[in-house]
Amino acid sequence: MKTTLILSAILVTASAIAATAAPGDVTYLPLLQSNLQGGGWTTYVGAGYLGADAYGANTQDGVRRAIWKLPSTLPATTEQYTMEYFVPTAGANGWQPVESIINGSAGETFPVDASIPWVGAYGTNHQYSGRDGGAGGTWQKLAGNHLPTGPTFLAGNGGPYIWLHGGTNASYLYAKWDFGWAIDSAWSTIRITQVTGVVPEPGSMLALGSGLIGMVGMVIRRRK
Repeated sequence: MKTTLILSAILVTASAIAATAAPGDVTYLPLLQSNLQGGGWTTYVGAGYLGADAYGANTQDGVRRAIWKLPSTLPATTEQYTMEYFVPTAGANGWQPVESIINGSAGETFPVDASIPWVGAYGTNHQYSGRDGGAGGTWQKLAGNHLPTGPTFLAGNGGPYIWLHGGTNASYLYAKWDFGWAIDSAWSTIRITQVTGVVPEPGSMLALGSGLIGMVGMVIRRRK
């Protein structure tokens, strides 16, 4: 029994380390029907990424929001990501901003939120990009508008990066319909690619692997 527990602990530790997110990792954020706020949505069956449904609206009621939640398994530290959106094969694709709530359900701290290590045109509490056009079935970048150009606090405005985090109260992205004109657009999956963070060193991973193998060997010898 004790041997089984030790082996299980070793395997769990190895799996957790192997699953650690690092720069270059890509995460897909599906748009789930349960993450649509407000009513009156149009469903475009099979028009989303990998045949999922896409959802759209043509309104300015200020109620509807499409929300993409980051998984808690992403780094709890605030890291920079790039964003792309899948253009549905049906529905409109008009300009619309995608904004962020970096602290998820905990919301933001106005007028300054230290969780966003960047001071932009509206202070460290607001990040948003804009999507505009693209052929159905393709991936397009979400960039520009009010996003940093680099990983520094004083980075310029209008870049391709956004600060987000996983863990408790993981960040989320949202598109909203509350402007002075009707926005006609449909949405599907957004994918994000991690840019900053710690890159596991090959030597360290090799040493870790050797150590785990040695521990397994000791356990087997003791059983004999």
